[in-house]
Amino acid sequence: MKYHVREVRVVDNVKTGGDIYLLTLAAPAIAAAALPGQFIHLRCGEGLDPLLRRPFSIYGVDRKNSLVQTWYQVVGKGTDLLRKAKAGKTLDVIGPLGKGFFTDIAGRNAGLVGGGMGIAPLMFLGGELAQNNRVHSFFGVRSKAQLPPGLSFPTPLVATEDGSAGRRGLVTDVLEQELQRQKMDILYACGPRAMLQQVVKLAQKYDIPLQVSLESAMACGVGACLGCACEKSGADGESWLKACQDGPVFWAAEVKWE
Repeated sequence: MKYHVREVRVVDNVKTGGDIYLLTLAAPAIAAAALPGQFIHLRCGEGLDPLLRRPFSIYGVDRKNSLVQTWYQVVGKGTDLLRKAKAGKTLDVIGPLGKGFFTDIAGRNAGLVGGGMGIAPLMFLGGELAQNNRVHSFFGVRSKAQLPPGLSFPTPLVATEDGSAGRRGLVTDVLEQELQRQKMDILYACGPRAMLQQVVKLAQKYDIPLQVSLESAMACGVGACLGCACEKSGADGESWLKACQDGPVFWAAEVKWE
């Protein structure tokens, strides 16, 4: 169930490194309903500029205290306005939206593969899965400053492009090294499409079920505008999936990658 809450109170909005911020909202209804992989659609300004809402993955949920967190990077006018939102301010929020990850597993080795800001939904997922599974996480970022705060499950194997943390290189290289060492029962991934394509190939090579969360531009967030459409695999003729409504999480086999 989704909720439209016109006045959600900002609890905190802190910089975690570089131009990346962690926003904490007091949103009881959304916190109670949210599932890993879902997102919120947030109005960043008070007027009509910017006109469109912005989608943000749910980074974490504290159900006891009715808090919802999102981890975002300042990349344009909307997020620049959002970073200025101080504690006590209210924001107009719709959520939780979209289809989340498959989490009905126990006693399994689950691998989480995140690239850049695609790490955000995996933080919520990792905390949930770690209650009943062995979670192995693989995070790739440009530099140490882009790593997320507050890990609540085993420390990830990290790859950085500049070598400032973990291993220098690509997260998919780190993932393959680990897959050669031990079997994963399921993989979950979110990040740039090029990274996802490589994870898909590795999942096929090692015969591992894979779910992906697609990073797409979303104008409406409810399946009306078709701005987030992605091509469906195996369809007769052209067939499209709406990332905001059918996803953003899909089984990798549902998506056409080439």
